[in-house]
Amino acid sequence: MSKGRIVAGIVIVLALGGAVAAFALNQTSGIEVRAEKAERDSLVVSVSASGVVERDDRADVYPPSAGTLASVNVTDGQEVAAGDVLAVMDTEPLELAVAQAEAAYRAALAQSAAIAQATPSAADKRAADAAVNAAYAAYEAAAAQYDAAKSAVPSSAAIEAAEQQVADAKALYDQAEQAYSDFAAANPAPRDAASEAALAALGLLRDQAYANHLSAQAQLTQLQAAADNTAAVAAAQAAKDQAWAGYLAAVAQQAGLARASDTGAAQGSASAAVASAERALAFAQENLEAAELRAPIDGVVLFNDASSAGLGTSALGGLASTGGIAEGSSVSPAAAPFTVVAFDELVFTAQVDEADIARLEPGMRAVVVLDALSGTEFETTVESIGKASVVTPTGSTAYPVTMRLANPDGAVLLGMNGSVEIEIESIGDAVTVPIEAVLEDGGESYVYRIEDGRARRVDITTGRLTDTRAEVLSGLEDGDDVAVTALTDLTDGARVKVQ
Repeated sequence: MSKGRIVAGIVIVLALGGAVAAFALNQTSGIEVRAEKAERDSLVVSVSASGVVERDDRADVYPPSAGTLASVNVTDGQEVAAGDVLAVMDTEPLELAVAQAEAAYRAALAQSAAIAQATPSAADKRAADAAVNAAYAAYEAAAAQYDAAKSAVPSSAAIEAAEQQVADAKALYDQAEQAYSDFAAANPAPRDAASEAALAALGLLRDQAYANHLSAQAQLTQLQAAADNTAAVAAAQAAKDQAWAGYLAAVAQQAGLARASDTGAAQGSASAAVASAERALAFAQENLEAAELRAPIDGVVLFNDASSAGLGTSALGGLASTGGIAEGSSVSPAAAPFTVVAFDELVFTAQVDEADIARLEPGMRAVVVLDALSGTEFETTVESIGKASVVTPTGSTAYPVTMRLANPDGAVLLGMNGSVEIEIESIGDAVTVPIEAVLEDGGESYVYRIEDGRARRVDITTGRLTDTRAEVLSGLEDGDDVAVTALTDLTDGARVKVQ
């Protein structure tokens, strides 16, 4: 026999000996496993879901009319109290609207008084006709100004037209003033009732012509200054409405004079004109008084983009703040420039999978943990369950479930992400094992119970299951040791070594 064959034989013998020794050692020491005890304790069945912190108590702050902000008194994210002034609007257009409304109201009163007191005459009718024509001309001028104001950018033609309207309005005013002065000089006091009525009608014509001249001049000034188009349209609309009210009042005067034997209908129209002018004046005064935009509730003020109708957010909410609200910003009643949010109590809205939603009810206990505040648990309850489904980022179907979060120290901010455990059921006296100890075979559940250094397969009946524990209805007793590792290496009766 050669020396090489002898060496090879020795190697094979040694290899076989090592394998036998390893097998014997394994049979002696057993498979290493980690074991945990079956425990009798309370078992809490819960549903888990992720969600985000959202606002609850909020109030949008709207301007009373279109215009611009003369000053902004707060910063985005600043704490405010109810009644604090957030911003102040430019009051010049609002004051002009009040002045125009006051003039229209005085004219309506004068016209109503004239109808009630004057005896119709030819002079009265001529004056009334002139007043109607002048009032309608004033309305047409105001309507033209309104149409011009609706243009996005004032053109040179628009400015020239406005200048012509100012000149025309001035000419009408000069004519009315001259007619009034001439009549007053030709009919000195004391005057009879007819003369007084005619003089009052001419005075009305003069006042209306003056108001139209002021309105035309204001429109020209706005065009020349390239004022905010929204504010210009609103001012022109008010001027047109007031001119129309003046025209209606003049028509009422004319109708009253035409029906000398029955002034009831004319007086009714005049009274309606007075009421309309009074409402317009009250509205203009309310707008002026509301020029200070105040916080309606205690909270944190958030700046909104004027084009987003109050849907803008702040850096406090984890979303992008527009930062576009500042002195000179254009605002409109259609969009809230500010939102005040009460941060002392927010809501956490979780997206619960459709497979679990039927198990939830309002009032169930829940614990919220936020990613940014991982060391804090927020105990709360389910407040509401949404009726409409949403699609999650993973494409599954879920339903929004809302819980209220107390936030006394202000640590919780809008937009914070987190998770919630909603308690579905609590079993007070249950034998449970770690969920990883339970195996399945042909629809039957079993575990490996550790007895005298060996693993014994034990069939069990399971009840409720959670993410970490399984309820055992039969097959195990409280205190039994079950294997939780190396389960694929075990067989019934295998020798084990518990770590």
